[in-house]
Amino acid sequence: MQQRLLLALALGLLAAKGSLAGGASDLAGHWRTDRYGALVQITDCGDGTPCGRLTWLDPRVTQGTTHDVRNGDPGQRGRALLGLPILWGFASGKDGWRDGRLYNPADGMTFRAHLGLLSSSALRVTGCLGPLCRSEVWTRAAGETAAADRTSP
Repeated sequence: MQQRLLLALALGLLAAKGSLAGGASDLAGHWRTDRYGALVQITDCGDGTPCGRLTWLDPRVTQGTTHDVRNGDPGQRGRALLGLPILWGFASGKDGWRDGRLYNPADGMTFRAHLGLLSSSALRVTGCLGPLCRSEVWTRAAGETAAADRTSP
């Protein structure tokens, strides 16, 4: 009886761990931002939470700028825009990922952020500065599928 209880507890812990990682893996892939059309690659940070990096920017939007020139920290202004971390520090919540950070290289500001998967191809990204928040919906890049879609028979 005690062995069955321990087995059930162990399976429950594995399932809980898998659901956290599965949530981040559902976000994995390239997402096109709504405002500037940039591509952001979202991956697992290594701890089951999502991280995002810029992988493509429209040269017309950047006007030839290839570095993080608007960063408030002069020591960071030499960083290349491509590969730049812009999403990190999220915690799993009942309605998505909460309390993370979103860096916007267009103005050099970092915002409190929330991510919510609306469908396998739509991600709501919300950035907040104090009590003011703004959301936009990013779309999964053409040719990409959600992790759940890739593992389905």
